Amino acid sequence: MNAIRSFGLVPCVVVLTATVAFGQGNSAEDPRFQHGYMTAIAGTSFGDQQTALFGAEVGENLGRHVQAYADFTYFDNLITDSAQGYLTDLSNTLTRLTSTPWNLTGYDRGLAFGGGAKYLFSAPGSTVRPYVGAGPGLINIRRTIYETDLGEISNEVLAVFGAPDGNINPEKEGSFKPMVQFMAGAGFAAGRTYVDVGYRFNRVYKTAESLSFSQFKVGVGMRF
Repeated sequence: MNAIRSFGLVPCVVVLTATVAFGQGNSAEDPRFQHGYMTAIAGTSFGDQQTALFGAEVGENLGRHVQAYADFTYFDNLITDSAQGYLTDLSNTLTRLTSTPWNLTGYDRGLAFGGGAKYLFSAPGSTVRPYVGAGPGLINIRRTIYETDLGEISNEVLAVFGAPDGNINPEKEGSFKPMVQFMAGAGFAAGRTYVDVGYRFNRVYKTAESLSFSQFKVGVGMRF
């Protein structure tokens, strides 16, 4: 997980940048927009793969410094190097046994739903509100396997050879796994408009091998 270690300082940078911006000025809040927010999300996930993510998030203010949130995120590919390495080894074995070139490539699509709480450092009425937070979630991982000449052969490969990495159940179309996420970022408010910039670290459980990844995301939406 070199990418995760490389981005280990991202939470500090995000919070520091937001705090500096906050120190440069505040603005009075419209009381109509003190209940919460909803945003559309786009960004990048960093694990063994670096791929796009999309989603949506909604939050509700529970107090002056506490905010509850719930989010739904699509991850384009979360397959680990070891899982892809197994497919590469399987390709080499099949090539030797059949005297026909095989080239298997896997993709683990992730659909995650999570929720939790954020602690907001600045006071209500601030234009910029840095935060940290954490919460549990559930992720559905679905593996798709392609062969260069044959196209998608996911069911055939999983039925015969299984998934030795243990991150999915080869007998099911998708595997649900519990997860926990930790986050740091900042929300930027201007009237009804709301922008959320943040970093999140995700740890997935009940897998045979360690599965964790980071994400950098930007959410744009509205307050209510």
